[in-house]
Amino acid sequence: MSTLAMSPQSQGLRLGPARVYAGLILLLALSMLMSLTLGYKIYSLDQVWMALFAHDGSETAVVIAGLRLPRALIAPLAGAALGMAGVMVQTLSRNRIASPDTLGLNAGASLAVVVASIMLGVQSLAGLSLAAAFGAFVTAIVVFGVAASAGGLSPLKIVLVGVTFASLSHAFVEVLLTSNEAQLQQLLFWLSGAFVDRPIALFYNGLPVVIVGGIIGIGLSRALDALQADDSTAAGLGVPLAAVRGLAFVAVALLTGAAVSMAGPVAFVGLVVPHAARRLVGLRHIHQLPAAALFGAVYATLADVAARFVIYPVEAPVGAITAVVGAIVLLVLLMRRAA
Repeated sequence: MSTLAMSPQSQGLRLGPARVYAGLILLLALSMLMSLTLGYKIYSLDQVWMALFAHDGSETAVVIAGLRLPRALIAPLAGAALGMAGVMVQTLSRNRIASPDTLGLNAGASLAVVVASIMLGVQSLAGLSLAAAFGAFVTAIVVFGVAASAGGLSPLKIVLVGVTFASLSHAFVEVLLTSNEAQLQQLLFWLSGAFVDRPIALFYNGLPVVIVGGIIGIGLSRALDALQADDSTAAGLGVPLAAVRGLAFVAVALLTGAAVSMAGPVAFVGLVVPHAARRLVGLRHIHQLPAAALFGAVYATLADVAARFVIYPVEAPVGAITAVVGAIVLLVLLMRRAA
C-alpha cells in the first residue's frame, strides 16, 4: 500500500492538499456568489448584501433570500455528497467508470421517494429524505449481492447489474407517475434533477445526513486505501472486509439519499468528481474525500448557474447539464480503456 501511496499518480498535481483545499474553497465562494447574482435578472453585490443582512421585504430581497439563497446552499451540498459517494463507489467496485448513477443508486433512491410519496402518502421532507437514503442503501446491497452471486465480484459485473437495476427502477417510476397524474407534474421536474424552487428546509434536513455520511467515509479512509488493491491484500493488512463494506454502503446510501432528496437524481456528478479529486490530491482517501466534496460542490454550483443560461430565458434542469458533461467524460474513459 505504501508503494501505491507514493506513486507519482497518487501525488496528484503535487500542490499539497492544503493548497488544493484553499483553492477549491475560494472557487466555491465565487461560484456561490455567482449563484446569488446571476440569473434571469442580474443583481449587484450591494443588493445581495442588503437582501441577506437587511431584508426589507422588496421583490429583490425576496428573490435573492427566498429563491436564490436556497439553491446556492443546496447545490454545493448535493454536489459534495455525490462527489464523496462517487469516490467510495469507485473504490468499492474497483471501477473508475462506476458512480451512484451507473450502479443504480440514484435510480433506487428516486424510486423509493416516488413509492413513499404516491403509495405510502409520505409528504414530509424528513420522511422523503429517509426514503431516499433507504432506497440507495437497498440498491447498493442488491447490486453488489447480485454481482457477487454471479460468480464473484468484478468491475464489469457490478456496472452491468447496476445499469440493469437503474433501468428497472426508471421503468417503475414512469409507471407510477403515469398512473398518478395528479403528482406527475410535481415529481417529474424533480426527477430530472434540479436545484430551482427548493425550500431551504431541504438544506437543513440534508446537512446533518451529509455530515454523518462524510464522517463515516473519512473514518474508513485507511481501509478504503487498502481496498483499492484486492481483497486478499486488504485482508492481509488486517482490514475487516465485511464490516468496512457494510459501513461504506451506509455512508454511500446516506450521501446519495441526501442528494436525491434535496435535488433529485443529478446525473454523473459522482462519475466526474472522483477523477478530478484524484488528479488534484492523489489516491489517499483522507485527502481524496475532502477534495471530492469541495470539487463536487463547485461543480454542481457552476452547473446550476450554467443551467440558467443554456436555453435562456427558460431554465434547463441542472441534471441535463451534468449529464452532458458526464457522458463526454464517460466516453473518454471508455476509449482510454479500449486503447
